[in-house]
Amino acid sequence: MTTETPVVGLTTRPTTGTKPLPPHGSLSRRKHHRCSCVLCVTAYNSYQRSRYRKQGYGTWRPFVDAEPARQHLIALRDAGYSIDVVADAIGQHVGNLNAIVYPVGGAPRQRIRPELADTILAVTAESLVPCFLPAAGTARRIHALIAMGWTSRCVAEQLGVKPPRVPEIARQDSVTRAVAERVAAVYDRLHVLSPEDHGVSATASLRSRLMAERNGWRDPLWWEDMGHIDDPMFDPDTAERPLNKHEQGALRATEILHLASYGATPDEIAARLDLGRDYVVARLRELRRAA
Repeated sequence: MTTETPVVGLTTRPTTGTKPLPPHGSLSRRKHHRCSCVLCVTAYNSYQRSRYRKQGYGTWRPFVDAEPARQHLIALRDAGYSIDVVADAIGQHVGNLNAIVYPVGGAPRQRIRPELADTILAVTAESLVPCFLPAAGTARRIHALIAMGWTSRCVAEQLGVKPPRVPEIARQDSVTRAVAERVAAVYDRLHVLSPEDHGVSATASLRSRLMAERNGWRDPLWWEDMGHIDDPMFDPDTAERPLNKHEQGALRATEILHLASYGATPDEIAARLDLGRDYVVARLRELRRAA
């Protein structure tokens, strides 16, 4: 079983153990792994009966010509739908479809399973449209990671793409569902970690934060407080975010010190700011000790 990919910068590497077996009741589990459970034996016997019956009728087609499926994939690609998008739509690994369209070992695949051919030929441009999503949430997650100090290179490594692809994704108006889900998974994994503790140098992290500040990109804490990260109609530039508890504490400390500098007593400060007197006294003591 493949272990979870470690965060960029950790010295450990992902390790791969034994590949998981196919599920019980599948033809592969019986045929290639010799499982003798009831489910696997039943599935295998059913497959064999179907094969013998079709051979008797002359309708047995273990493989079909891949050319119609290949031309259909090429037509979809030329219409603007990448092989990745088609693979995502039909739940196939993109490598299976690439092998049909592009030369592998000298020539594209010539024969494929009829079930795969029928699935590919059933795909239409209209059926692929829902696979595209507004890119607002995806771009905001990328920008938020950069705002907290992660570099584009780190994000790219976690996404499994080359570094120039990260800003390209963030500039798009729409993304495929697969890309959106991959970015969301990387965001969920990284936004709770400190970049400096996971291989990002202080200089590189500062550079990322400064770039985000210049561009007005909000960090994950801002989006956590505000919400609407996936809402393309939400404008963060006009939104007023409620202060979190740390920001409220810092603001109160500033106000307490300001009033104390003019000679106000703890009782007067507490009344003015609608705070408890004990809280004001404790904060003054902490602030003066820190000064």
